[in-house]
Order: sequence, then C-alpha cells, then structure tokens
Amino acid sequence: MNRGTEFHDLYAQLRILKQLEYYRKRREEYKQANHQAIVVRNILLGLAAVAGFVGQLTPEAARPGLAVGGAVLAALAAAVTAYSALIGFPQLEKLYGDAVRNLEEAEIDWDVADPTADLTNEVERVEGIFRSEIGQWGQLVVKEAEAAKEAQAQQHAQAQQDAQAQQDPPAGAPPPGPPPAP
Repeated sequence: MNRGTEFHDLYAQLRILKQLEYYRKRREEYKQANHQAIVVRNILLGLAAVAGFVGQLTPEAARPGLAVGGAVLAALAAAVTAYSALIGFPQLEKLYGDAVRNLEEAEIDWDVADPTADLTNEVERVEGIFRSEIGQWGQLVVKEAEAAKEAQAQQHAQAQQDAQAQQDPPAGAPPPGPPPAP
C-alpha cells in the first residue's frame, strides 16, 4: 500500500467517519431533547388547564390553592419553553443535520476519489464543511439571545395576566368589601 492510499483510508476513517458519527449522535440528542421539552411543556400546560377547570367546580375554600397551582404550572411551562428557546434544540438539530448531509455527500465523493491522485480539493471540501459548521455557531448565538428575550417577554406577559385574573372577581360575584347595610 502506498502513502496516498494509506492517507486516503486514514482520512476517511479518522476524520470523515468519526465526525459523521459525532454529528449523527448530536443531531439525535438534540432531536430527543426538543421532543422531551415539548412533551414536558404540554403536560405542564395541560395540568394548569385542569387546575383551572377543576377550580371552577370546587368549593370556595379550594379555589385559591388550585389557582396558585395552575399559575405555578403555567409558569413552569413558560420556563421550559424559555429554556428550550435559549438552548435552541431545533436549531442545533438542524445545524448537525446539515453537517451530516454535507459530510455524507463528501464521503461519497471521497470514496470514489483516486487515492493516488491529488486529494487537495477533496480535503478542502471536507474541511470546508467543518469550517461552515463552526461558522454557524456565531449566528446561532445571536438568534438564541433574541429568542430568549422574546420568551422572557412572553413569560412576563403571562405572569401579568395571571396576576390580573387573580385580582378580577368572577362574573356575577359581589364586589369585595363589607356587605351593604340594610
């Protein structure tokens, strides 16, 4: 085996295939994390809705507890959403997925390339994929900062709505204060 063939095989094994394995694992990891965040958020919101519904059917003494429980569950759902937006699970899944697709194409071309020929262009293509993936991290950081601000604003708006709902009496309820004198 000559040096060109050895380089061809080693580069394929140690650079292309190892990175492909890494990118595939990260893509799957972030796909699962995104799914888990969605499930947890939906469960928390469902429980908050159940607390609100049950609160309407229970005696007066239990309503404040259910209202607080529902508000806490909704706040936890907002926190999960904010965390998911901050980390950017879908964006990271896409980032690694794009790298996998590009590297798989480059791997096909690498496999058919003549190991005895000049491989400079093929090496540059593979390394360009890696540089492109690294370059996208800066863009991702800016997008995540904007998403975190938006999620925080939504969470603040939800907290204000919850506080306002706690202060407003239900329709048909007597105004707070002492009963009118006869």
